[in-house]
Formats: sequence, C-alpha cells, structure tokens
Amino acid sequence: MHSAPFPLSRLVRILVALSVAFGFASIAQADIDKVNGLLRRAENNLASVTASIGQRTTPPQGSSAKLAASRLKQVIDDLTPAKALLDEIPAGTQGRDEAAGRHAKALEEYNRLQRILTGSDTPAIPADTSGTKLNYQQEELLKNARFHLREVDGNARQLTERTAILRKIEDQLSVDFREIIALRGVVENAQRKTGFATDSLNKLPPDGAGVADTRRQVAEAAAKVSAAAGYLDPLHARLQDLINPANYPQFEADRKRLAELSVMFRDAQILQTNPTLAAETFQQATPAKDECTRIAQRYARLIQQQTEQGKTIEGVGNGFLRSHAAFLAESDIRKAALPAEIRNGLQTAMQQAAEAVAKQMPRWFTGGIPQTMLNVEERVALLEAIDPDKGKELRVELEQTAAGLKQQADSLRELIIRENTVPADRYVGPDRDTAIKTALSAWKIQQDDFKLLKTTIPAEQWSRETKWTFSNGTWYFSDRSRLQVRLIVADHDNPELAIDRPINVWKDHQNGDSMYGTPLFGFDHELQPSDYLLRSNVK
Repeated sequence: MHSAPFPLSRLVRILVALSVAFGFASIAQADIDKVNGLLRRAENNLASVTASIGQRTTPPQGSSAKLAASRLKQVIDDLTPAKALLDEIPAGTQGRDEAAGRHAKALEEYNRLQRILTGSDTPAIPADTSGTKLNYQQEELLKNARFHLREVDGNARQLTERTAILRKIEDQLSVDFREIIALRGVVENAQRKTGFATDSLNKLPPDGAGVADTRRQVAEAAAKVSAAAGYLDPLHARLQDLINPANYPQFEADRKRLAELSVMFRDAQILQTNPTLAAETFQQATPAKDECTRIAQRYARLIQQQTEQGKTIEGVGNGFLRSHAAFLAESDIRKAALPAEIRNGLQTAMQQAAEAVAKQMPRWFTGGIPQTMLNVEERVALLEAIDPDKGKELRVELEQTAAGLKQQADSLRELIIRENTVPADRYVGPDRDTAIKTALSAWKIQQDDFKLLKTTIPAEQWSRETKWTFSNGTWYFSDRSRLQVRLIVADHDNPELAIDRPINVWKDHQNGDSMYGTPLFGFDHELQPSDYLLRSNVK
C-alpha cells in the first residue's frame, strides 16, 4: 500500500523554511564568533592593564599611564561593537548567554580600571541597557551621543583635576592667565560636545535601551564642566583686568625713565673721562636703584605673568641693574685711586708755578696751571661724592694749594695781565646772535651798567647733556645743551684793563630750545690775574 503523494507546494514551503532557519542560525553563530573574538582581545588587554596597575588605587604616571590608557581604549573599542552584536543576536542562540556574561564581566573590569586610571566614576558604556530595543538608525544616534560623551567626560576629568590644583594656590593672581584661557577653551569644547550629545539623545525615545543611562552620564559630565567654569570665569575676568594695558597709564613714562636711568650708568668710563658728570651720576645711584625697585614692584604682576609689558619692564630693569652694578664696581676702584691722583696733580701744579715764577713765564698761570687745577678740582668733587670723608680731607689740601698758587701768580700779576689775550672765537652756528643776547641779559643782572668791548665763543658746537635728577622726592628730567660765551667788558676801576666774563648759555630742548644764561662767576667774585687783559689787546 502506497502512501498518498506529498503535495509539491507544501514540500517547497518546508524546504524554504528549513533553508531560512539554517541561514539565520548560521548568521547568528557567525556573530557569536565575532563577539567572542572581540571579547578575547578585550580580555587580553584588560589582563595586561591589570598586571601593570597591580593593586594601585591611584592613577599611574608617565609612560606606564600612557600605555595603560592606550590599551583601555582598545578594550572599549572592542566592547562597544561586541555589545552591539549581542543586542542583534536572538535570545536562545547557542553561546549568546555565555558571551553576554563575558561581556558584562569585561565591562565591569574595564570600569574598575578606568576609575583607577582617570579618577572618573563615569563608565564609557552604559551598564544599564534595559528598555525598548532601538532600531539601526536609533542605535547610530546613541553611538554618536556616546562618542561625544567620551570627549566631554575626558574634558570634565581634565578640568576637575586641574582646577582642584589651581584652587589650592594661595595667590590666585599668580596663576598663569594663559592656562586659564586654555582651560576655558576646554570648557567651550566640552559644552559644544555636550550639545551634540544632547541633540542626538533628544531624537531617541526616552525609554530606549541605554538612552536614560547615557543621558545621566552626559548630565554628570556637564555638571563637572559647569563647576569648573564657575571657578575659571571669574578668575579669568580678574586676570584679564590685571594684565590690561589700559590699567597702567604710567607704563610708558616709567619704562622711559628706567631706560634712561640705565643709560646714565651704562658708561662707567666717565669715572675716568668725565669726573664732573660721574660725580653727578654717582649721587643719583641710590635714588635710581630705589626707582628701579619701585617700578619693578608696580609691574610685578605683569612680570610674573610674563605679559609683553612685563617682559619689557623686566628686560629694561635687568639692563639697569647690570649697568648700575658695573658703575658702582668701577666707583670702588676709582675711590681707591683718586687720593693719589689728586695729590700728584696738586704737586704738579706747585712745581709748574715754581718754575713759572723762576723763569718769569706768566702764561703758565693762564694755561697749564689752571688746566691742572681744573682736573684736580673735578677729581676732588668726584671723591667727595664717592667717599665724603676722604673727599673733605682732599678738599682742604686743594684749597691750601690754590692759596699758594694765588700768591705765586700775584708775584707775576702784571706780566700775566700783559700777556693775556682775547679767547678764540670759533662758533658760527645760526643761533650765535641769540646765544650772545642771552649771555648779555644774564650778565646785566650781575652788572647793570657795563661797557661791552667784544664777545667770543671759543667752542665750535654746543655740548649736550641728558640726565635724570632726584630732588625733594621727585625725579626731574633735563635735556639741554651748553655753550660758553665770553664777554670782554671794560674794568670800571681801571680804564686800561678789560675783564673776561664767561657766561654759560643753556639751550633747553624740552622747552622749544629756549635759552638762558648763568655767569660762571658773580660780579663780586674775587678776580684773578688770568681774568684781566689790557684793553689795548682787545681787538
């Protein structure tokens, strides 16, 4: 007895169903294999990180920290797709539960290591994946949100750690303003990435698998960023106000003064070549150092913050200190040498005078001897500035020598006067007439009624000087030039004689080059034979 033939259409349906079922089973098994492969690699990396960290509870440092972080990143890069595959594999598929258990265990170990490495309690993958299953597009949106979350979380960790250190600094205004700017940039980035993550989450169903947990993590990371911003923003405002050039209106004037003070002390050779200027400069040494200190203190914050203004003041100030120290060092050397130089000069002048009298050479008293005594006078004045006690001692010797020279000159008085000549006249500048008028006005104050016989200007050009002077608690800047005008006037007591009246004319460059005159000696000053000449020699 034969059975009834099996309907062809039914057979086809069975075969097709078996084929589909077999295909689904084959695909699911392949996914299980992929998951296990990803888990094996993740477990190997976790084991490596665990071995390197050991029993630590605080983050490692240096190269070991970088290596551990790199391997943990590989772990998360494997666990993330593994979880996505597990969510697609049908329940009951052989090996799925085992793989899901391995994934959960690996994720737990990852989060533990991540906390040790970074100090963060935020897991990179939400542990809670319960809820409505998401479709493919929704899964992509969630992945995108988690992608941005990782960056926000990293920024939040960086900000939390760094601001915790900065908050402990007692002097908050010493915090580098550049670091605050950089950290506010991190805040800005985190806030932007938080917005991206939130935008993606807002497109997902609130009860979607992993959505609520991811949203929580975003909120927690954003809260840390906000806390950091709450510290950084007001500090940034204070630091920007601190370094704002507009808040230092005296900066350019202070910089200029400090630079010019530096120039004053830069040429220590004036202690040899220009004792008069060196004495004036030495007398400004202490107030100049005090001024440098005051300026440095005024801009100490800018120097500390290394702003452009701060670096400028620091550079100029260091230049001043080097010049100042070198000038004082040379001053000590000159202090030791000056007494002997002064005494040698006085001895030379006395020898010249004795020889001039013996040989009846009156011109030595109008040439070599006055020049020698002028050099000695300048050095005595310098010594008085550097070493007042020793300078006072040498001043007495100078005055004694000058008195002796006067007696010797008086013995040749008539010869000296007879051989005196009108000083040379060399200046031909366009302001010659103005300089002469200024000299005449200055002398008229000394002698209202005088007869001018001749004027000469021996120098070929003005001599310029620029300097700062501290007096009565204030610094005064002067920029002026000097030109000596010689007025040859009639002697009101002796019609056969004329008197040489030297007048220093000053040109004030700070006041439109205006001129004023100061007589070298007043009308009542005791005249020397070198100050007279015969009227017949005035031509």
